[in-house]
Amino acid sequence: MDSNNSQRPRKRISKETARKRQLAALFAIAFLVLIFIILIAKGCSKDKSKGSSKSSDTKPKTTTVATTAPLDQPITTVPPSTEPPTAPVNTSGFKLDRYSVYLNVGQSEMPLVKEYPAGSSEADEKWSSDNENIATVDWQGNITAVAPGTCYITLKSAVDETQEVQIKVTVADSSTNTATTEPTTTAAQDQSVY
Repeated sequence: MDSNNSQRPRKRISKETARKRQLAALFAIAFLVLIFIILIAKGCSKDKSKGSSKSSDTKPKTTTVATTAPLDQPITTVPPSTEPPTAPVNTSGFKLDRYSVYLNVGQSEMPLVKEYPAGSSEADEKWSSDNENIATVDWQGNITAVAPGTCYITLKSAVDETQEVQIKVTVADSSTNTATTEPTTTAAQDQSVY
């Protein structure tokens, strides 16, 4: 047998069938390229969101604009705000029974720690006040109201300084806010008037 004659003869196709096959191959390639582009775009958008979360952790930049007043106008200045920042969301392992405390001047209260971060215990508690003129806190977490205003008490872990939680403390002036003070009982108050 001759080796040239042992091959199977090629089947001939029409030009129309060849064009259809070429179009099908072109569409398949275009579809694969489209999927590849979509995957790259999704990957890039994830990288951008990771980069933006890192930049959002930094403190915001403040810009100061200086203006001059005309000579015949008095210059007025706006005092800085004394309001404390809003309370952050608790993302630590600490779980408390409350995250805000309302007191009158002279009152004390102690929030209870229900859960500690991994590796921490009651012995690792570090309590501090951001404004001891409004409220103080002792080493056990007992908060004492000093003067009217708002401040934040911070509980940190001595083992892991990144584990912290804040408690918003609002102190009312007991002389002006009688609704939250405890009533005192005297003989005159016990008598009923008809």
